[in-house]
Order: sequence, then structure tokens, then C-alpha cells
Amino acid sequence: MRSFFQSRFRPAVGRFAKAEDGTAIVLLGFSVFVLVGAAGLAFDAGRGYMLNARLSQAVDAAALAGGRSLSIGGGGDYKAIIKKYFKANLPDGYMGADVQEPTITLSTEGDEIEVFATATVPTTLMRVLGSKSMKIDARAVVHRAVKGMEVALVLDNSGSMSGSKMGDLKDSSKLLVDILYGDNETVEDLYVSLVPFSGRTNVKDQVEIHPTSPPNPDYVCLDMRSGTFAEDDTPPATSPFGHFSNGEYTHENDPGKYKSKVCPKAQVTPLIQPKTSVKSAIDAMQAKGCTRYDIGSVWGWRNISPEWRAVWSGSSASLPLDYEEADMEKAIIIMTDGANTPDCLQDVQTQEETEQAFARICADMKANGIVIYTITFKLDDPDTNTLFRECASGAERYFKSPSGDQLEAAFTAIANDLSTLRLSQ
Repeated sequence: MRSFFQSRFRPAVGRFAKAEDGTAIVLLGFSVFVLVGAAGLAFDAGRGYMLNARLSQAVDAAALAGGRSLSIGGGGDYKAIIKKYFKANLPDGYMGADVQEPTITLSTEGDEIEVFATATVPTTLMRVLGSKSMKIDARAVVHRAVKGMEVALVLDNSGSMSGSKMGDLKDSSKLLVDILYGDNETVEDLYVSLVPFSGRTNVKDQVEIHPTSPPNPDYVCLDMRSGTFAEDDTPPATSPFGHFSNGEYTHENDPGKYKSKVCPKAQVTPLIQPKTSVKSAIDAMQAKGCTRYDIGSVWGWRNISPEWRAVWSGSSASLPLDYEEADMEKAIIIMTDGANTPDCLQDVQTQEETEQAFARICADMKANGIVIYTITFKLDDPDTNTLFRECASGAERYFKSPSGDQLEAAFTAIANDLSTLRLSQ
């Protein structure tokens, strides 16, 4: 048996000792290890890149939201807002990462917010190289550069706005005011004007504008001026106004029809600062009458035009400021729920002529640097929707709002856009 083993086994052992085929197996194993590691590095690096992009986006959004909360009043919990926006953009467990709560730092001067966040993501194939996780971080710094603002709210008070539509408009516009002011009653260099319109606008108590005692001191609506003066911001001292006197709708002939068709109950509120006064003026709006959004818009322009400085009773004699005033913005928000109805007023202009006038007024305001936001509410008329979209300062500043919720979203978006911020890093 022993001789059999020796005769068969010893030659085999000798041949194995002399063979070189085993080197190839070792090299193959090492190559597989390297290839798996390289593939793992590429795969995990791609995952890390995606996480880093999402983390940066979350940090930027959170920092901007925190900066905005300070800019519009400063009374809210800006840290809670930052954390809320951060989580909304980077939820827990995203790509299996362990995301730490962001670190928030407010500068001593209160004009910069830094948001820093880290996330650790477990590796997959890179584990063969001994790396079990990757740590990623992102940082954003927001510098609050809030400009002063003069804002005119030009809001449709015509009869078609009755019922829930007027309630939605009041709630949405007051929400905009709350966002702009935060918890403050006044904000430095923020002035708001309200211009309710139907067939005309009510300039009650504005003694520098109407030339004589009005027929009804509570309903003071004026005739359109002739020529280009009907569409521009020329002050009344240069081109005077007359009281509305159009056929059967004159106050003297039928005060009921004058008040129900021509002149809105809510009066123009010139540029003022107190939040409660602006909201009270909004609450006073009532739906009735015909529609002339071109006339409402030009009165909105006059409320923020420097040509009308010291004309408006109830506003500061230094307002409106110059168009190019440093660190100041002029903005107007124009909202309607329907097309113009000049025939309802027995005006001489056709609907098409009033629409052309509106387009010219929009162009002239934009030429003077006024930022225009437009809103159509529950309106399916494609021509009016197009007209309002073209009036706005860019398509992103036009809002078609088929519902009350979307109207609220529109006013919220406008309020946020009015809060000027920039990423400094």
C-alpha cells in the first residue's frame, strides 16, 4: 500500500510544486478586488454627488426661508422655519443617509444667516476597500438685502365679485399684508396703497383732486380726462378732473344707480404704513357695479407716481418717492375677475378701446420701473387672461387663479417675491 501511495502521490506533488498556473489565479483574484473597488468608487461617488446636490438645495432653500422670515417682520421663529424648509427639501432617510439637524448662525448685526448641514451615507461596493460611509456637508449664507417698497393693490370690486369671491379676495390680500409686515404694525420704508375699483374709483376725502364739493361726499368718482391725460400720471394741478357726469348715471339724476353701477363704496387709500389701517381698508370693500380695470390701474399708478407727491390726503407729504430712489421699489398688483364692461356705464369707449388703454398704461408703468403683478380670478376669458399676462413684468408675475386656494397662493407668491433676498455665498 505504501509503495502504491509513493508511486502515485509523490509525482503529483512534484508536478504541483513546479507548476506556474496558480500565479494566474492569484492575479485574477487581485484584479477582481481592484475592479470591484473601482466600480464601487464610481457607484458610491455618484450617490454621494446626488446627495450633495440635494443637501445643497435643502440648505439654500432653508437659508432663504429663514432670511425672508426675518425680512418681513422678524417676529417669527426663524430657526423653526429654517428646519421646516430643510426637512421639506431633504426628508429623513433620503438615500439611506443619516442627516443631521442643520446648524443655524445669525450674525451679530442680524443681517446674515448661515445654515450648515452634514449627512452621512453608507457605502455599498466601496466597503471592499474598507470605506463604510461617506460624510457630505453643505453651507449657505443669506444676506438680507430688503429694499423699501411702495405697493399699490388695485382690486376688482365689481358686482361679479359678490359672495364668496369677495371673501376670498379679502382673505388673500390680507394674507399678503401679514406676510409683508410679519408681527409688526409698521415696517421701515414699507408703504401700501389700496385702490378698489368697479366702473370708477372712489376718491372720497381727496380734496386736492376733485375741484368742487362732490354731490355725495361718500361717493366721489371722477370723469376720465381727455386725450393721453386719461391714461397717465399727470397731476391734477396740470390737468384737472371733473365729477362723473355720464347720462342717466349721474348722481343728480339717479343717486341709487350712480352708487350701484359707477362708484364703489370703498375709497382709495393712499400710501400708508400701519398694517391695521391697510387691513381695515380691505375689509371695507364691497362688490357692486361695472368693471373698468384700466381706470383702476391708472389710479393705482397715480398712487405711487412721484408726480402726485403731496397730492394725496392721509399720506406723507414726501410720498410717493422718486422712481429711481435708492433702495426703493415700486410695485402694483392688479386683480380682476372679468372683462371690462364700458357699455354697462354707457361710456363712449368700446371694450376693445379700454383693453388697448390698459395695455398702454401697463407699458408706461413698466417703462418707469414699476414692477407689475397681475391676477385673473375664476376667469375663463382667454383674451383677458392674455391681456393680464402681457401686462405683468414677466410671465412669472402673472397668476391665473381658478379657485380661492389658488388666489391665496398667488398673493402669497407675490408677497414672497416682494421680499428681496440674495444668496451671498
